Amino acid sequence: MKKNLLKITLGVAMIAVLGTACKKENEGIPDQKLALNEAKAVIPVNGTEAGAVTNTSASPTSWTAINYNLLNNVASSVGAQVKFESNFNGNITKLTGYSLGYYDSPAVTNVSGITLTDISAVTLGLTTLGSNSATTVGWYDYNRVTRVITPVAKRYAVVANNASVAAATAVYVVQLDAVTATGTTGPFTTNVQFHTKRLK
Repeated sequence: MKKNLLKITLGVAMIAVLGTACKKENEGIPDQKLALNEAKAVIPVNGTEAGAVTNTSASPTSWTAINYNLLNNVASSVGAQVKFESNFNGNITKLTGYSLGYYDSPAVTNVSGITLTDISAVTLGLTTLGSNSATTVGWYDYNRVTRVITPVAKRYAVVANNASVAAATAVYVVQLDAVTATGTTGPFTTNVQFHTKRLK
């Protein structure tokens, strides 16, 4: 009886020791699922990715700005180069440290076909690209009666981390695909869809 009790005691002690050892081996190893969830999809040079921002507002004339990181292709205040704001969040506005311009292509209808040579002479002197008019260059046409927003064909936003494309070390070209607004009496929602190509 004493021998059996001794064996049981030794067995329990060994299990406890092994459990502690395994726990120590696993300490410091990050949760792989957590690491994957936190990983960002960085757009490679000459890569093109689809992006989108969505928002809700009680008023069709008041929209909270959404900062966007073009490199990581994610709505985030961390590392953001631009923000989508104002008219159903359809305006693209440069943030501090970045410059904004636009490029009208004579033939290219998809941002994936834009090259660094195409935009080499673009002037980066804008703050915002929004509603297009006879006096203001924008990247969409806005019908104030129907509230329909239509992207200007073959017009691309150019975002760089310097005052010129040549001097910049990071250059992005953004094509507005659609701004879809819903709601008649509120709340109002918006879905801004675009494609970004990284050139540097």
